[in-house]
Amino acid sequence: MKISSKGSTMERRDALKVMGISGAALLAGGGTSASAKTKLSTFASKKKADIVIVGGGTAGMTVAARLRRSAPNAKITLIAPNETHLYQSGQVYVAAGLFSEFDNKRPTSELLPDNVTWVKDKVTAFDPDKNRVQTAKHNTVPYDYLVVALGCEYDYNAVEGLDVSDIGKHGIASVHLNDIEKGTSTGAIVSRLWLKAIRRKAQRSEVKVLFSDPQTPVKGEGASLSMLFLANDMLKGNGLKIKGKDLQHKVKFTLTKAGKVLFPSAKIDAALKRTMKKTDNVSVSYGYILKRIDKEKKVAVYANGDEEVNVSYDYLHITPPMKAPQVVRDSKLSIKDGLHKGWLDVDEKTLRHPKYRNVFGLGDVVGLSSGKSGGAVREQAIVLQDNIAAIMEGKVEPMSYEGYSVSPIKTRYGRVMLAEYTPKGLAPMFPLDPTTPRWIWWEMDLHLMRRAYFDLMMRGML
Repeated sequence: MKISSKGSTMERRDALKVMGISGAALLAGGGTSASAKTKLSTFASKKKADIVIVGGGTAGMTVAARLRRSAPNAKITLIAPNETHLYQSGQVYVAAGLFSEFDNKRPTSELLPDNVTWVKDKVTAFDPDKNRVQTAKHNTVPYDYLVVALGCEYDYNAVEGLDVSDIGKHGIASVHLNDIEKGTSTGAIVSRLWLKAIRRKAQRSEVKVLFSDPQTPVKGEGASLSMLFLANDMLKGNGLKIKGKDLQHKVKFTLTKAGKVLFPSAKIDAALKRTMKKTDNVSVSYGYILKRIDKEKKVAVYANGDEEVNVSYDYLHITPPMKAPQVVRDSKLSIKDGLHKGWLDVDEKTLRHPKYRNVFGLGDVVGLSSGKSGGAVREQAIVLQDNIAAIMEGKVEPMSYEGYSVSPIKTRYGRVMLAEYTPKGLAPMFPLDPTTPRWIWWEMDLHLMRRAYFDLMMRGML
C-alpha cells in the first residue's frame, strides 16, 4: 500500500481510516515472530494455579489481561500501589502543548481485568526459594508462578549536585520525570514551561541549551531526541500556539551522549544524523558522561575519557540515569555482574528466569540488550501469555521474543520517524521506510495511540 503525503495516491482522510481500523498496533508494532503468530492467544491452559504479577504499569496490566485469557482457571493476583495509571508515552505531547496532563491518566480500577485480584500494596522483598513475595501491608503472598513487571527507577541523584527537586528550577527540565505510584507527571508540565522560557530568552539574547543523556539503559529511547527536535522547531514559530519570527539562529543546542551513537539501531542512527545535518544550530558530543552540575553557575561537568570537561548552559534537559528498583537489585532474581547488573535476570528469548523456573519478567525491569518501550512490552506480553500457559501444561515454551522495540521520534511538529527495530535490524510493520519521518505516523501517534493504549493494549487485545 502506497501512501503519499501529497495525497496523490491516498488522501489523508482515507489513510487514517485504514490505519485506524488495522493500524492501532503501531503503538507497539507487529513485525516480529510473536505478533505474527498470535494477537490474543494460541495456547491456553485450563489448569488451576496461583499467578502473581508484581507491578501495575504498562507491563503489569498488559500481561495480566493476556494471562487472564490464556489461563482462565488460574487465580491471578496483581500487586501494585498506584490508583492512577499513566500513559507515559504521552508526556512528550504534554511538553509539546498538545495534551494536558490529565489526558494521560486513567484510574487503575477501570483498567484492571475482570477476575484479577488487586492487592493495593508494594512488594518489599522476593523470596523465590519459598515461592512467595513480601509486601508492606499484607505480609506474604505465595505463588505458583511469578511475573515481575516493576519498571525502572530514575536516578537523578547519580549526578552530583542534582536532586529531583531541582527539576523545574535553575533552567533544568526532564520530560521523563513522573511518579508512577502517585500518578503524576511533573516533568511533562515543567518541560512545556521550559520550552516557552527558551523562546522568550531567545527574543532578547543568544541561548545555549544542553541535552544530556546517560550511560545507563533508558526507557523511551527517543524521548530526549523528540524534545530536542520539537524545541528547535518551536523556535521557528511552530507548536505551543506560538506566533512570531524564526529564532533558531539565536539558540545553540548541544546533545551529549555517553556512547558513540544517537540510537541503538544503525539505520535509524544514520537517518537521525542526516536529519540533524539539515540544521546548523544542533551538535552532538559523543563519549560524554555527566558527573555533576553546578546549578548556580549553570555548568555541567562531564567525564570524557580521562578528562573532565565543563560545559556552560542556559537551559539543561536531563535524561536521568535509570536502574531497576531496589527490591529487584537486592533480590536473588537480579543479574549480579556485567553490563546489566542489578536488572531482572531473564532469558532473552523466553523471558524466563534461568535459575527460578517459575519466575518470569517483562518491561523496563528486565536486563536485556533490546530497547525498553511500550512496543517491547506488548511483544513480551504475547510471549509470556503462551509460554506460561504451556509450562502449566508441562510443555516446552512455544514462543520466542525477538527483541522488537519501537520509538516514535518526533522530528518536528507534524512529523514522526517510527523507529521499529530488533537487534537484527529494522522491523517495520507496514511497507514504509521507518527511517523517513512521516505525517501519517504523527497523526497515528498523536490522535490514535493513546486511545489504542487504554482501550486495546490494556485489555490484552493489541
